[in-house]
Amino acid sequence: MHKEDRVFLALEDFISLRVLIISLISLMITLVIIYGIFSLSFDNIGSFKSLLPDVVETILNNIQEYSIVSYMLEHKAIMYIVHILLSFGIGIFVYYVFFGIYAFIISFFNIFLIRYLQKKYYNSIEIKGISIVYTLFFYIKTIAIAILLFLLFLPVYIIPVLNLLIFVPIYYFFHKTLIYDVSSEVNIYKEYKKIKKVNTIELKAKTGFCFLLSLIPFIGILIYPYYVLYLGHYIMQETEELRYIEEFNKI
Repeated sequence: MHKEDRVFLALEDFISLRVLIISLISLMITLVIIYGIFSLSFDNIGSFKSLLPDVVETILNNIQEYSIVSYMLEHKAIMYIVHILLSFGIGIFVYYVFFGIYAFIISFFNIFLIRYLQKKYYNSIEIKGISIVYTLFFYIKTIAIAILLFLLFLPVYIIPVLNLLIFVPIYYFFHKTLIYDVSSEVNIYKEYKKIKKVNTIELKAKTGFCFLLSLIPFIGILIYPYYVLYLGHYIMQETEELRYIEEFNKI
């Protein structure tokens, strides 16, 4: 199988009935959870929307405590731009909270997606997996680093162009978890580390491609199983090659 085939092959797998059913179930569970959160936190969607201007004003009042920023915000044009940036930032935050919940829910179905690929294309590969203990450690570490990166880049958010740095912690978390979610279903820990080390650039290119797709509103969320399948093909092929070399070296 040629490497350039993976993009379209994963798309073909994505639109299969089995994968679409998994996507639909995951989406329905996510919507129920989101609805539950809104029900517990707000009276209705309208009350949430009405809260947004108050949140923006609160943030503006806090950042005006800094003399330089306060001087800049005296200009109506700058104030207007900052209002737009803050509203957009809150929208991005809400979007990726929804995205994160959906990705978390569908992670429980990753094994079905991976086994689907294995049975269809990679019968020779044995599904192994990484222990739950390391998985917990991985997520605690990854979430902590993502939060630190978010806090690090937060001060530059109101500065045009530089505010794009806010996507760094989002991509970091997306990159790390997507690779782990796929590889941890297929590989043992040693294989996972080896594949990451040997294929660093290719993995970043592939998760970068998926991350760009995730920026498409709503559609980027719905096609999350495609990211798993796309990376799954790559991880499976690298695993096949890695295990073949290890077996050959034993001879």
